[in-house]
Amino acid sequence: MDPHFHDASIGLYRKETADGPVAVVHSYSSKDGIDGRVGFIRDALAVLGGLEPVDSGGDAAVRLSCRSWHNAALKRLFLDCFRVDPGLPLVPKPLVAPDTRSEQLIRVEPLGGGRYRVEAEEIPAGEDSRAPAIARALVRLAELDPVDESTVAFSCGHDHHELVGVMLVRAQNLRAALREEELSASRGVLSAPSAQEQT
Repeated sequence: MDPHFHDASIGLYRKETADGPVAVVHSYSSKDGIDGRVGFIRDALAVLGGLEPVDSGGDAAVRLSCRSWHNAALKRLFLDCFRVDPGLPLVPKPLVAPDTRSEQLIRVEPLGGGRYRVEAEEIPAGEDSRAPAIARALVRLAELDPVDESTVAFSCGHDHHELVGVMLVRAQNLRAALREEELSASRGVLSAPSAQEQT
């Protein structure tokens, strides 16, 4: 339910194509301006998540550059798009952020081939690094593969810097991110456009 547009229901659907799956943003709302809002969400997915716009028969569609599908990461990215103030420019999240639970600065270092190392800087004396905890949270939130205690990887073997930037913010408070997902799921699931009964 879109808090920036009359609480209209907007869904993200997976559509299989010859070039791999694409993500289609769709709404059954008939409110004036809904097409523009759906277009904004599609643009937010592209900018915030590093997805590519796709010409998909008039659908507002995007896809991952790896041509695969990272369900958990895309789900959380989609939810984040509704947090964006539509009056502000769309800007990807950086791969560095202050930790909300300590005074440490968390940085994610791309290693290539879809691998990322989580590092903690400015660690106060007597504190343990938060990097391993953030790495574990990234594994859980985005269904990444653990490589070692502070290194994670996408199973596709491709880099997804923008997606990691979005997940880094959520990984610092894993419980809150999971609660939000449960709340979103409790609101129901829309059927895919292709599954709707034709009238």
